Amino acid sequence: MSKVALAKPLLIATASSIRKEIIFNAGLECEFLSSKVDEDAIKSNNLDISFSDLAIKLASEKALDISKIKKGFYVLGVDQICQFNDEILSKPGNKKNCLKTLKKLSGKNHKQNCGMAIALNNKIIWSESSVASLDMKKFSDEELNDYIDLDEPFNSCGGYKYELNGKNLFNSVVGSIFTIQGLDIDKLMDFLRQNKFLLND
Repeated sequence: MSKVALAKPLLIATASSIRKEIIFNAGLECEFLSSKVDEDAIKSNNLDISFSDLAIKLASEKALDISKIKKGFYVLGVDQICQFNDEILSKPGNKKNCLKTLKKLSGKNHKQNCGMAIALNNKIIWSESSVASLDMKKFSDEELNDYIDLDEPFNSCGGYKYELNGKNLFNSVVGSIFTIQGLDIDKLMDFLRQNKFLLND
């Protein structure tokens, strides 16, 4: 992968391995720093907004949290909301919760909402969201347990790793695979091009 030189300092507020991989595969050489925002508190205090707006709100708070201490850096915050009907499905954390989540999604439709925001000197200068709609095949508990043992998706929104074997769980998908993975790199690259971040693109 050829590296893309940046004209402006860009920092990504994430500890996610898949988001780091997406950034790396795009050729961007960035610094990564994890934010300390209380995601549960933000969700609790914003019950009256859409899932897409909530994803942007979370991304914005992450960007601002790092921007406070990284003056002069453009800080990208990213977040993802897995939406099943009117419910937010959090990261399962363990096998029991993962099976519970996947049983809920089995044979049904759900959505992944990806929010992104860039802060500069503690001010949001850009935000964007994208949504993917996924129809999961119907599975038995045994089949779901076999999948969980295969990918161990305990820290993944929706309880599956789409980038690994999770993609085989679905009948149909409408939207970007990057939205599903939690960072819409195409929309990010559009912003970087339009704002002259890329020196050798």
